[in-house]
Amino acid sequence: MAAGRIAKGCLIGAALALVLSHAPSEGADSRAAKKEGEVVWYSALLLDISQAVCNNFNKKQLGVKCTLHRAGSGSIYRRYLQEEKAKLRIADVFHNADLGQLINLRKGGHLRAYRPAGIGKFAPGFITPDNAWAILRVGFYVPAYNTRYVKPGEAPRRWSDFADPKWKGRLSMAHPGTSGFTNVGVIAVAGMYGWDFFKKLAAQGTKVVESATGSLTLVTRGEAHASFGTASYGLFNMIKKGEPLKMVVPEEGVPLSEGPNAIFRNAPHPNAAEVFTDYLFSLEVQQLLVEKGLHVGHPGVKYPKEQVPLDKFKLIVVPPEEIQKRSKEVRDKFREIFGI
Repeated sequence: MAAGRIAKGCLIGAALALVLSHAPSEGADSRAAKKEGEVVWYSALLLDISQAVCNNFNKKQLGVKCTLHRAGSGSIYRRYLQEEKAKLRIADVFHNADLGQLINLRKGGHLRAYRPAGIGKFAPGFITPDNAWAILRVGFYVPAYNTRYVKPGEAPRRWSDFADPKWKGRLSMAHPGTSGFTNVGVIAVAGMYGWDFFKKLAAQGTKVVESATGSLTLVTRGEAHASFGTASYGLFNMIKKGEPLKMVVPEEGVPLSEGPNAIFRNAPHPNAAEVFTDYLFSLEVQQLLVEKGLHVGHPGVKYPKEQVPLDKFKLIVVPPEEIQKRSKEVRDKFREIFGI
């Protein structure tokens, strides 16, 4: 199985050149957006960050109210598909951490092309050639441990170190069926070590939760001593709050997770969706994201000194086509191995 290409200091953007149902819009119509009055955002960003973005948008009193539905990538994806099947048009804007799901949505004709204001100045790879979606943020799938229970010399140096029996009953991780970060991470690690490696993790009694940040919560509380993998930005924020956590950067590299943002073709508030999308890619929101430990494409942001620069990571980049192709296999194999 391919582990995905390894790159350092660069981003690989999604590159399927498929035609969308609508031609790209040229700019948001604020007057029409006011008539619609609301935008519904399905987001996989951490709740506190997603809520801060919505609240800040609402404070601008643009005549459009942001309503947030936050859940893991897999959960909001399935929720949208169920609503669409029932012809319940609720969501306008969709943000997750699983490019494979966006490819599926594009192939199914669910997305409407839109080019956010100012996106032309962003780093290359942050917008698809057909404007199907733009990358709102990127992060990494990284292990972490609680410094109260794990001594520095005991900390893993490679992904394969977690198969050591000393970790029995001490590990947590999220399910790739509900966590976009974990889906990408499992694809990458399974590509390097195969499914037998995950059978060893299951034999360790690894605790499985729904979200990557939920995995970290168990470590913070001492219910697990290490997380096999979590979202780097969630870890960054918990360390800033004083939690006794430390990031592990495995020698093999860390899987890169790109977080796309798109507008649904059947969005009930299409103009409001465009106004809100422009806001997401504004310097204000992009700066907020980097202060929360994420990396973005906006050239005007200033990274906090605690933030690890992108070029300091050895990145494992799993192509979006591979994510889309292998996600079902990963979910099925994980359920088979872990029994959930």
